[in-house]
Amino acid sequence: MTPSRWFRLGLRREASVLLPATLFLLVLLSGFAVLSYRSGVQLLIEERQIEASTLARQVASTLTTGPLPSEAMLHRRAPRARGIAVIDNQGNLLVSYGDFGTGSLLASLQGPQLAQTSAIGPDSQMGPVVAAFTPLDRDEGSQVVRVDLPAIQLDRQRRTAQKLLWVVLPVDVALMGLVLLFLPSLIRPFDTLLQQARTLGGEPGDEDEVTFLISTVERAMESLREPKVKDPEDDIAVLQRTLAPSLESGFLLIDTGGMVLTVNSVGSELLEIDPPSEPIPVAVYLAHHTAVSNALAKAVDQATGLPRQEVLIDTSQGSRLLGLTVHALRRDDGAVRGHLVLFVDLTETQRLAEQEQLAMSLAHLGELAAGVAHELRNSLATLRGYLTLIERHPDQESITDFLSEIRRESDHLQRVLEDFLAFARPETTRIEAVNLVQVLRRAAADPALDGKTVEIEVDDSSPQTLQGDSQLLERAIRNLLHNAAEAQSVIGAEDPIRARLRHASHQIELVIEDRGPGLPESVRERLFQPFVTGRADGVGLGLSLTHRIVTLHGGVVELEDRPDGGTRVTLSFPVDVFE
Repeated sequence: MTPSRWFRLGLRREASVLLPATLFLLVLLSGFAVLSYRSGVQLLIEERQIEASTLARQVASTLTTGPLPSEAMLHRRAPRARGIAVIDNQGNLLVSYGDFGTGSLLASLQGPQLAQTSAIGPDSQMGPVVAAFTPLDRDEGSQVVRVDLPAIQLDRQRRTAQKLLWVVLPVDVALMGLVLLFLPSLIRPFDTLLQQARTLGGEPGDEDEVTFLISTVERAMESLREPKVKDPEDDIAVLQRTLAPSLESGFLLIDTGGMVLTVNSVGSELLEIDPPSEPIPVAVYLAHHTAVSNALAKAVDQATGLPRQEVLIDTSQGSRLLGLTVHALRRDDGAVRGHLVLFVDLTETQRLAEQEQLAMSLAHLGELAAGVAHELRNSLATLRGYLTLIERHPDQESITDFLSEIRRESDHLQRVLEDFLAFARPETTRIEAVNLVQVLRRAAADPALDGKTVEIEVDDSSPQTLQGDSQLLERAIRNLLHNAAEAQSVIGAEDPIRARLRHASHQIELVIEDRGPGLPESVRERLFQPFVTGRADGVGLGLSLTHRIVTLHGGVVELEDRPDGGTRVTLSFPVDVFE
């Protein structure tokens, strides 16, 4: 049964359909990456606004009775704030500390907006500040408490996201326009060659267009092998007459002595040289194009063809990039009869490829930037946790341990800034002997787990030391424990998180289990991809970073639902990693 013509190989169909479709997918992915980065920044801003609103309500709750506090008392109520002010409903300042700039103290909020807690910024009006406003009912009348938190990094990320959006989207639109504009020009040479082949060989039967074109060229080549007694016309002349008018790429014929016999009009225009009136040596004819001349001379001397290569030539319009291919023309006995040279101008194609590479680089930049933001947010949460412990128990002897952990977390933040952009290269890892149990215990003691208990179970028969990067491994385990704690918080589960280190067949497994809601069906198959998350407030980079770290150590990450509810994550490392 003859297959449908749609499923046959067709260069024209593939060029006109697959090329725009592929570019459209790349444009879609780059746009999605930029918009995802922008959404991630917005989530961080909303989190900062919630923090400012909570702090404003806490301050307001201490000012409902009694006289207005002094500036020093305001500062002690919220030492993390950049500024605190008590304002009446007309925007008059009653008491404050800190710098609030030159604008209105109530910003753009009016009437009903001041009757409830609200937060704004960072934006063009507020600058790099998140300001929260909450009503304050006192005997003197209705007042408003304003609390300002610094947001320099968030404001910088917000402006960066806006710039990326206005750069990537126009570049994507321009790329699509260029491809649609120049696609007919790319296909036209093939259409012309196919039309000439149909003139010589008739319409194709069951064969596809490419096979038909190849068979037509083979028949033309066969005419070169026919004895002169059968056809007095020279076989090179037959090839010239058959192919030269059909090609819109450069076409040049060379005999076995290295003499240029003919050049078609397209090749003459590309090289800016008139066709030879009689055979002329390659070196003389191409004296102004040394790179092309040397490549052809090598093919002629060795009596071989020349695979596709790219050479630069100088023309009146500047440097141009040529794609050059040389085919050796052989008789039936294998002797070389001459050389067929095909060349095409690739200058415009190279420019489009560079633009596409730029668009992809911008998309990768957005992904890496969002990853850095994710890591910084986790580490800052850990620092805030230890500082809270110190504030609650300032006289305990354990404060030294807390300060040590804060210092170690600061070193971790510095490592993130130094190494993250080069993280994809294995040489960025710092390989050393790592005690996996110690790494697991440090990750389980993270205050950012919001008090969730982690039960650690170690199989005594399992090796506990492996060759790897302790900071990267701790980062991966922390991400998993954070995910488990947040999953249990969603449904209010109080069960401890379980972490087991055990020895399986030829590998070591670290299993982390929680009692959360399980894996979301909508993203189950894509959880290791960047920006894919099952939580409304998630960035979608924790699991992708964990997967990268474990893969870097030769391991595998597997996620599955627990039979009795929750999620099980298994990290498997080959045994030789522990030797």
